Amino acid sequence: MGSEGFAHVRFIGYAIPTAPAMVVPLGNPDRGSAMGGTYLGLGDVAADVGGRLSVMRAAVHAARDALPEGESDVLNVFVAPEFFWHGPQGPYLHATGAPDPVDRILERLVAEFPPGDYPNWVFVFGTAVTAAVDDPREVFSRTTTTVRNGVVADLAHRYRQAAADDAAKVFDMIDDYLQWGHAHPVVQVRNRALIVSATSLGSPGAAFAVRAATTDKVFDSAEDLVLWDVTGRDDVVTEQMTAHPYVDLSAGDLKRDPFDAHAILRLGTGQGVATDIAVEICLDHADARLRGAMSRTRWPRGDGFVDDGIDIQIVPSCGAALSAASIASVAGGFAFNVDGQIAAGDSIMPTGSGPVFGVQSAYGNYIDPANPRYRAHTQLAGVVSAAVGDDGRSPSSSDAQLARFADDLITVVPVAAPPTLDTFFAGGPGAVHIYGLHAPLALGPPAPAAG
Repeated sequence: MGSEGFAHVRFIGYAIPTAPAMVVPLGNPDRGSAMGGTYLGLGDVAADVGGRLSVMRAAVHAARDALPEGESDVLNVFVAPEFFWHGPQGPYLHATGAPDPVDRILERLVAEFPPGDYPNWVFVFGTAVTAAVDDPREVFSRTTTTVRNGVVADLAHRYRQAAADDAAKVFDMIDDYLQWGHAHPVVQVRNRALIVSATSLGSPGAAFAVRAATTDKVFDSAEDLVLWDVTGRDDVVTEQMTAHPYVDLSAGDLKRDPFDAHAILRLGTGQGVATDIAVEICLDHADARLRGAMSRTRWPRGDGFVDDGIDIQIVPSCGAALSAASIASVAGGFAFNVDGQIAAGDSIMPTGSGPVFGVQSAYGNYIDPANPRYRAHTQLAGVVSAAVGDDGRSPSSSDAQLARFADDLITVVPVAAPPTLDTFFAGGPGAVHIYGLHAPLALGPPAPAAG
């Protein structure tokens, strides 16, 4: 099909724990939950980015060195988890009007992974968390900040003392208070996926051709950030202080600009068959952001392309898995999740195939041998027939029908830990999971039978 409509695809997930250090979970730690902890990293943003880039470099090199040589028509999709890029205060903080740290991260990623070395690769390098704060000391000492942090820390302490119904009620109180905080934020935080591609990135919704793009997270979860710093620091951004910017999805989710908040991109900008990808971050997937906007997301007609729709739905997360009611890819497409907090399903087997939280899929787990509390996973679902209807709860809707994968689809490739790994990540170097190492997966609907 050429470089714009790929016939085959290989998925590469970097399963590395990205949860905070010294994590203290509230709720169910195996399904994602609120948490206390402390952020690792360096106060100098450039140094922190450089250190995290060394970890990412090790993972990408491990994946590249494992692949067969001489391929020309296989799309390699590399994905890392949510919350890979952040500083010791949580978000990278920058003054209003100052350079956005995401711009610098993307510049370094584009330079580090050039098209000549990674032809037919598209990368989703996890997410970066940033916030514009002109005077951090004032924000952290503000009365509403200290009150919110004190209330949540006290409730979290009582939750950990409680049992059964008492614990459930206290958790409800924490969740209600977080929702109030999200509605009245002290700090507005952006959580953006970082996308880099050898094939130029365009959009069905606008004319542009770039190598890098971002997409924003919309929905506020209870675990985007820590509820309290377990070391007693009072200069960190907590969940109850924050909210994400509003994103207008009334006209669907096609990107108009490479760096707007929308989710759907096109590989290549020519004519013919296209490969469309969409990046949906963590809770956005659980809340069916893409599927819920299907009827409002209208591909242009008469533009020379066929088979409009999402071919590859990518879900970087930290505490989530694929949801059956949220899969929005077309028949012959895929949904791929890479998570930095939990194991896939009830099993801690390294790899396997079968239902994961009700989603037929292939999956791989990573568990830090030094501290089994730190986990990560990758998960792939193949769409046989697409979902019908925006709302999976409606009687007239139906979820996507999914393929059954072979148990040996995944190859696990170890990642050599850089010497400074522990400065940035609490759960070890992780592992690379390659889906279809020697037999890439067919992308697109099957050809009709002859005759």
